[in-house]
Amino acid sequence: MSETHHKLTVEEREKASREVVQSYIATTAMYDFNVYEKRVLYNLVKLAQSQIEGVKLADNLYKIEHGLEDFLRIELPMADFLTDSEDKNHSRVKTALKSLHQKTFYYKDDEVWECMSIIANPQIKQHSSRVSFIVNSKVWDVLLDFSKGFSRYDFEVAFSLESSYSMRFYEILAGQEDPITYSIEFLRKEFCLEDKYALNKDLIKRVVEAAKNELDAKSPVSFTYHLLKTGRKITHITFTPVKHPANAPKDAFFRQSVRKYGTAGQLSADEYRFLREIGFTDAGIKNNLSLLMECQKSLDLIYELALIKGKSRTKKNPCGWCIRTLKGKLADSLAKAL
Repeated sequence: MSETHHKLTVEEREKASREVVQSYIATTAMYDFNVYEKRVLYNLVKLAQSQIEGVKLADNLYKIEHGLEDFLRIELPMADFLTDSEDKNHSRVKTALKSLHQKTFYYKDDEVWECMSIIANPQIKQHSSRVSFIVNSKVWDVLLDFSKGFSRYDFEVAFSLESSYSMRFYEILAGQEDPITYSIEFLRKEFCLEDKYALNKDLIKRVVEAAKNELDAKSPVSFTYHLLKTGRKITHITFTPVKHPANAPKDAFFRQSVRKYGTAGQLSADEYRFLREIGFTDAGIKNNLSLLMECQKSLDLIYELALIKGKSRTKKNPCGWCIRTLKGKLADSLAKAL
């Protein structure tokens, strides 16, 4: 059995916001999970993505073992399923693991309908609060299958939501620009609500309106909705994505820069800290991100920022002086390379 170990910095261990890409097959699959079960699944998506992106994980915190048979064994901290240090609800995590062990995950595309177990043999090491379980490799493949498109959402935002309906709407709408229309029948099947909320007005109040209210309060992406009728009966709902920038995680634009500049388009925690201590706002860093990315390629940016930080205290405009200094250093470095 081969085992994958990776390293993680102290800053990376913190529950920082992280953008996660989820297979559209997984996003649109029909399932009925509660909040803690969803948090287990979010961690699975994050770990699956870490493998294809080469994201480093801590040796002593995470393990992904690829077995010779058709399964993987995952091991991670119990804390990864909790919202913060005040969340001590280990019993709900245990219940969620037990429930997921008994549930199946199914989806269909143009070629196949398939049903599979999600996890098996969940274990919790009592003295270390570590969780391990087996994942069918087909489930893992579904999480990694981007052939039908993908949904890009923020892990921190999704993890903070308290309703599984809010989580589901967030997954569907994150990154969506145009209105989407679903039939009531489709929503009932997709959210596994065929035996709940017999009256459409109850479904709208308990599911749609409740999810909208939570997303309005917590998420950078929410929605408005418009009811469509056939005769007197409500048969469809059109959802129009609405952005709430004030709810966006503070580092969201850094993760957007990764897509624009490649994997180098990410400031390290130390680089970001030095820039903030010099006096840069997030907007100021964003406006100079192209220069900073070029400096990363040609200079020891952390070293240069450390020097600049010490000297910037005597400057009237420390941020402007920092940018001029970096431009000069970069020009010198590029001239020497010629």
